[in-house]
Amino acid sequence: MTIEDNPGFNTKKEILHQPSVWLKTYELISKNAVNIQKFLNDVFSKDVDIILTGAGSSAFIGEAVRGVLLNRKGLITRPVSTTEIVTHPEHYLTSEKRTLLISFARSGNSPESIAAVDIVNKYCCESYHIIITCNSEGKLYKDSNDGNSLKVLLPEETNDISLAMTSSFTSMMLAFILIAKIDSLPEEKSSVDVLCGWISYLLDSYQDKIRELARIDFKRAVFLGSGPLVGTARESHLKLQELTDGYVICKFDSFLGFRHGPKAVINKDTLIVYLMSDDAHAQQYEYDLIRQVNGGNKGMAQVLISRKPVHIEGFYPDLEVSYSTNDKLLDIEYLCIAHVVFAQVLGYYKSLDLGLNPDQPSVSGAISRVVEGVIIYEYNV
Repeated sequence: MTIEDNPGFNTKKEILHQPSVWLKTYELISKNAVNIQKFLNDVFSKDVDIILTGAGSSAFIGEAVRGVLLNRKGLITRPVSTTEIVTHPEHYLTSEKRTLLISFARSGNSPESIAAVDIVNKYCCESYHIIITCNSEGKLYKDSNDGNSLKVLLPEETNDISLAMTSSFTSMMLAFILIAKIDSLPEEKSSVDVLCGWISYLLDSYQDKIRELARIDFKRAVFLGSGPLVGTARESHLKLQELTDGYVICKFDSFLGFRHGPKAVINKDTLIVYLMSDDAHAQQYEYDLIRQVNGGNKGMAQVLISRKPVHIEGFYPDLEVSYSTNDKLLDIEYLCIAHVVFAQVLGYYKSLDLGLNPDQPSVSGAISRVVEGVIIYEYNV
């Protein structure tokens, strides 16, 4: 048996190579900066409805980065999954306004991803597309009309072989962030370098501790974040649930939203993961929720993920992961990338602990790398 035959070989490789792939993603965007800038200038020359879309993990990218263009250019973006556009386009699209659909797709072969592009082209009076994908052979990439589309093909290594998206997810997110900041791209290089340093440190320093955490027999897990980090919490919950084939039932929420009923999920079998922001205002709410949880049912174990060490009086997490004590404060979208890596590593080791193959954890075949069984029905505009 070769090393490639070891259970989870590809998943581990795809998690570990993320910092190097992010540097390649930056270089790719930088190399194509002139064309990207021209495309955006043309599209943004008129009022435009901007939709971030994808299915599953790819849809969660939009939930995390929806505010980047607003903060940079004053442009509002809406995350709407392809699965919603395909069934109810009239609730998300306007026929009277220029529309830019930004599609995230690892394979580019999901039926809904292809159908969403077709529907937008038919439904909207003027449509444009940015295709961010990892697969040059995907139908979405190959069939897109170059006349109204900007196609961004990420480095080959981002096209994860494994069922669960890891480097594809984070690299597509980074690509969008860099595209949104294209007019100041050279200044973003230092942020990408810091991000790579954070995760190299996490992978070097915390893997053994995360492996030990995975051996705890938790059967539920909750991931909590604030603002854009709710999108990361959602991806984190899916990653652990996918990689354990549903043995661990996972939830996600915001710190404030968790109080409004979902907190009932905590029991003696629950792992709670706090994805901390760097924003002092938001942290007040995060700290309050942590104090409240620790004043009652604390679950089986608690984990705190943060850029720098956090001290909350009377709170002693079972594991605290912090990336640095002295790096500069980065925009929250970089935290959205960084914080998801913990769930990837935890899911990988929990999958192994359960006797599964992280590359193909679905024993029954209920889930697959590219969704199967979806029939696309004609939509009459």
